[in-house]
Amino acid sequence: MEKNTVKEETENEETKQNISVKGVRKDIYGRILKLTRDTGQTLGEITNEAYRTFLSGVEGAKHLSKNFIEGATKGSVKYIENIKTLTINGEDLAEISTKIVFRNIDTLIFEDISTDDITKHVESLANIKVIVIPKSVSKASILLRSTLIDEVRISK
Repeated sequence: MEKNTVKEETENEETKQNISVKGVRKDIYGRILKLTRDTGQTLGEITNEAYRTFLSGVEGAKHLSKNFIEGATKGSVKYIENIKTLTINGEDLAEISTKIVFRNIDTLIFEDISTDDITKHVESLANIKVIVIPKSVSKASILLRSTLIDEVRISK
């Protein structure tokens, strides 16, 4: 049995690799380093667990029910995504006949828009660095639809 344990340890060591990851935000890296100190784990162990968790989420998403996937592809939700800066108003939202998901946008600016427009037309807001809304729009209507938003600003 000892031989198997030694062999497993050798195989685990052989599958490890030193890598460099560019573009990691300094604040996130600092929080991860603090976590390593607090838990006694190495940066590699925490990184592996984060990757494992992410991959399991992706695999889980692949197994969504057939009905949900069919419903999404039949136009129940439209996606506006991967844009650096976008300015959109109530008329723009009304032209799109379904609910909208805004995601992966650096700056999303809502102009000439009401809380009702948000409620009727916006399904969710995800991974947006900055959202700018008029004073007349309820901030709660934005926050209730938001995930991974860095900042919500009120326009002047």
